[in-house]
Amino acid sequence: MRIDKATRRGFKSQAKKNLKKHYVTFVLMCLFASFIGAEFVTSDNFIAARSDVMGLVASRYEDQIVETERAAGSFTGASKFTDKIDQLTRDLSKAAQFEDEKKDEIFARSAGTINQIINAFADGTILSTVSSVVFNIVGSESVADRILIILSAVVALGFWMFVQLVYTAIMRRIVLEGRMYKSIPISRFMFFRRTKTWLKVSLTLALHTAVVLLSFVTVIVYPVIYYGFSLVPFIVAENPEITPVKAMKLSWRMTRGYKFNLFFIDFTLFGWTLLGIFTAGLSNIFFSNAYTLSVWSEIYPYLRAKAIENSIPGSELLNDRYLFEKCDMERLKSAYPEVVNVLKTPEYKLENLKGAKKFFAEHFGVVLWNTPDEMKYEENQASRQRIRNLKDEMEGLCYPTRLAPLPEGRKESRFANMHYMRHYSVLSLVIMFFIYSGFGWVWEVVYYYMLQGHYINRGVLHGPWLPIYGAGGIAILIFLFPLRHSPVKHFFATMALCGALEYGTSVVLEYAFGAEWWNYDGFFLNINGRICAEGLLVFGMAGLAFIYFLSPLLDDRIRKFNPKILMPIAIVLIALFSFDFVYSNLHPNMGDGITDGFAGTEMMGNASETAAESQITVETVTEAAP
Repeated sequence: MRIDKATRRGFKSQAKKNLKKHYVTFVLMCLFASFIGAEFVTSDNFIAARSDVMGLVASRYEDQIVETERAAGSFTGASKFTDKIDQLTRDLSKAAQFEDEKKDEIFARSAGTINQIINAFADGTILSTVSSVVFNIVGSESVADRILIILSAVVALGFWMFVQLVYTAIMRRIVLEGRMYKSIPISRFMFFRRTKTWLKVSLTLALHTAVVLLSFVTVIVYPVIYYGFSLVPFIVAENPEITPVKAMKLSWRMTRGYKFNLFFIDFTLFGWTLLGIFTAGLSNIFFSNAYTLSVWSEIYPYLRAKAIENSIPGSELLNDRYLFEKCDMERLKSAYPEVVNVLKTPEYKLENLKGAKKFFAEHFGVVLWNTPDEMKYEENQASRQRIRNLKDEMEGLCYPTRLAPLPEGRKESRFANMHYMRHYSVLSLVIMFFIYSGFGWVWEVVYYYMLQGHYINRGVLHGPWLPIYGAGGIAILIFLFPLRHSPVKHFFATMALCGALEYGTSVVLEYAFGAEWWNYDGFFLNINGRICAEGLLVFGMAGLAFIYFLSPLLDDRIRKFNPKILMPIAIVLIALFSFDFVYSNLHPNMGDGITDGFAGTEMMGNASETAAESQITVETVTEAAP
């Protein structure tokens, strides 16, 4: 059995059409995958983004182990450090290469996640990470550090299984739906959650990844295993209820006789990899990553049709009919009888809002407090939004969820009323400002503690809050309210708004206090070290989660509290914050790790500092060796 040249060309032609139809969605989806380490990065994604923490913890104890063994009269660890010395030597060479680059160039590539993508620099593998964890547990003399290492490994393993792996199947589901339908609602990214199959999918993909990685020990067997099980993510994207073993067996049977064909198709796509090298990775980000995924999303339907045609064992599990063909309009209309009637009803208006109250409600989504009338308006808006999505399904513009083999309407009650087209009360916005500011402070304190091993009170102020997180979140809620109907427009608007806020804050702080609290020199597409492309992309993606999930969920919880209780709390928080603001203007929070040394820039990839640390470690190990 073989896939002829004309069929291969058909795959690529259809893939380009699909990509053109959903270009922005697919590119952003693949870009997010690279940020979380799910796909389109050169690492093995176990704890790729966290291996730097493990390495720093390990380096804190290497010197102690060397001294202990030398004092005992035997340096048994010398052989263990041979590979480490070689790696550090390579790091020194790479760092020296970075020294020749201008840090303030906007196209600099010496720091950040985009640097990792563009330079194709592998920052960790599963085996090396496991070895690092074991070595640190054995070598550490501190119980606290051992606990930190173990917890980091557990969190990383959970992130790998339940986020990184599952997201690879989500992407395939989105692209497969995009083949047949014009529209892909943002809710489709929660497909596994809506069908309550997230855990089963993660277990299936974990088994798949484990088997493929184990086969890597042999050069000959690995390609056969890799392509034999390559359809597993597509199979679970179609039928997430399938068991792990059945998914593996089905993929193996579907690819029987086609493995070399799959390899050859990948080989014909290798030119895009070369183009990525010559374009500094930009072609990968803006085209080839999404294109490759789209090509494979054409291969799967072809092999699926062959499997069903030949009635191979397990093909009956490929049962999502309308993922691969359009439903007739008569059946669609019979499945959505209430859509037309609801859309004919007039939209509910807030008649009691006049003047400034009406202006702020309509343009910024802000009201003084939530009244029964306001709640009724919110329910009407949410209902109409759901009906709009159902209207697209009824008209065949997007996947018909009511005709799916797995029901998707089983939402938990606490999420059923989580409407994003809502008005936020002033009291709720104040409370959310402090919650997001406090979360930002906790996040940065914990992050820098893991990197540097000691407490650093991040930010300009002295209290437990970073107002740039809270201000950014509230600004997104208020100023981008008219764009909530369009996630794509909201994404780019969030990037612009947060970029302006971050740049302006940086300028004000520098001119007011003569110091910098962050610096993005060396990051790709940075502007004067104040903002960078990587940060803006993260802001954009976080803004989507903030608007469509986090803020509505948090607002629902705030509404359950009595305003008579929340009001005094809000007043006290505002008073404390105001005092801290005035005091910090006279005595700003400065010092080591805050304004001195730019800890964030160093720990996120400053090549010079890495070179110095590596040189010290190399010299220590070399001197200790017999």
